[in-house]
Amino acid sequence: MAPHLLGCSVCRTSATASTWSLARLDALAAEVVDTLTAQNPQLAAEDSHTPASAFRDLSNPSRAAFKAIEGSPARAATANATSELSAQPFRASTAVQDYAQHFPMQVLTAVNSVLFGRHGYSACNRYGTATDSHLSAVLESGPGSCAALTVLYLEVCSRLGLSLGFKVLDEGRYCLVWPRSGEQQQLLMAAGEACVVDVYGKGALLTVKEVSDLFDISEEDLFAGSSRRSLLAALLAEQQHAHWCRAVGCSPQPAFMTQLSAATAVNRKVKQLNGLSIERATAAARKRVSLLPGDMGIQLQLALLCYFSGRYGDAWLELGSYIEAVRQLQRAAGVHSSHGGDSHDSSRVAAGSSKPDPVSAATAAAASLTGAQIITPAAAAAVTAAAATVASESEADEMQEGELADVLLLFEKLQLELMMGGGSA
Repeated sequence: MAPHLLGCSVCRTSATASTWSLARLDALAAEVVDTLTAQNPQLAAEDSHTPASAFRDLSNPSRAAFKAIEGSPARAATANATSELSAQPFRASTAVQDYAQHFPMQVLTAVNSVLFGRHGYSACNRYGTATDSHLSAVLESGPGSCAALTVLYLEVCSRLGLSLGFKVLDEGRYCLVWPRSGEQQQLLMAAGEACVVDVYGKGALLTVKEVSDLFDISEEDLFAGSSRRSLLAALLAEQQHAHWCRAVGCSPQPAFMTQLSAATAVNRKVKQLNGLSIERATAAARKRVSLLPGDMGIQLQLALLCYFSGRYGDAWLELGSYIEAVRQLQRAAGVHSSHGGDSHDSSRVAAGSSKPDPVSAATAAAASLTGAQIITPAAAAAVTAAAATVASESEADEMQEGELADVLLLFEKLQLELMMGGGSA
């Protein structure tokens, strides 16, 4: 990695990490502009913005301040100029932005050259290291998770005026990007086939057909793209995974790790926990739920992490909400199937819809208990009835029958523990 991007561990602190990261992103974008203008000198003719060369050697602002206190007036002036410059977000000139819109392949080639060739950013190709998903750490060290490298790629390209669409795949473990103009996709073509950019593969091109085969996704779903919330949630998922594996002391490799599941809790597969790591995993899960509130899988993971961290009241509430969501899916699936069924099925669904939802009632009762420690007998009875109702009905398409059974067992176990006022489950 180039010397001016190495940073200074003596003077940089966590308090300046975000400012430092933004300065590095600006410097990387400026290097891409330098690469483009070297290849196409006419791009520099209409540059009415701050020259890219001014950002190219922009290092850590805190390093400049550190040097300034050594007493040199010239260094102090340099530090002040650097601080002022770092406060200005870098944007490429109008000529470069227009060039990016008309020739995205050439711009992406320059981005790949700077990020992966010159500075050595690369796939971490490992599991269990939380800092691989910390952008400030990735900017300094080089290796990063797919989501972190995608954020880096998107941010650099946005400073060049090149808008990119992206898709989060494989539950956040993989991301692909492509150019777009507004809502219109600008497909990259290679050998007559439409392609997307594999950031984790150092900017290599994958054909849409290859992506469809690898990830079992249609072209329409692929180019529907993902939200920025999904990308941030993918970053947090990598951190949650790393902290969970460290908490239980298992291998971070997916094939060998201790799964975060209701079965793990019910069967007592976890014998001891690292308290700090489980707290960090729980914090990551809470942020994921905030980003993607409708994702039932994430909600279940949060409930399980609350259980493993000893917050049994919170775990009970989260599991109750989860079961209620399953119940709603089942009702929706039942109503949907009734439209194509016979009149007997329709009347059965209609009759069932008039019954009160015990899970909703139990969850409403639980919601009134802030940090519940004791569950009242009435609420416990409602929960038991709700669990029996859910267990007796057909599963929603997204649910595994065994998984739901384990969730219900854990739910009842927590209910009994809280009723008895115990400290462990």
